[in-house]
Amino acid sequence: MIEKRDLPAVSLDSMNMMHYEEADLINSVLHKIENGEECAVTKALQTLLEHMQKHFGFEEEMLKNRGFAMFDIHRNDHTRIMGETRMAYMNWRNFKDRDALKEFIEEEFIQWLNLHIQAMDSVAADFLKRLEDS
Repeated sequence: MIEKRDLPAVSLDSMNMMHYEEADLINSVLHKIENGEECAVTKALQTLLEHMQKHFGFEEEMLKNRGFAMFDIHRNDHTRIMGETRMAYMNWRNFKDRDALKEFIEEEFIQWLNLHIQAMDSVAADFLKRLEDS
């Protein structure tokens, strides 16, 4: 499980809220892996992927429209984790391996999220905040 209070905070509340929503969805996937029917796991994963698409699109649009210098690097990191998450989803659909899915979420996705917030979103949020304040 991931605790919202353990996520790094950035200087924009809108980005923090997206991260908190994502934490709830990650926890839902993990809960369904432990306790849910296969169709419930599938649905929770689909919901997470849909949220990721919305989350990343929201961030990328803000950054691109405001001329963020590290836009391509930021977008590429989103693209990479989307691909890995889609692959985990397809592996789930094909093999229904709860342990593999749980390992991906806990060992790869959650670690990526924390690192991405610290290394990329914090810089992006500071950039956007400076523009808002000027």
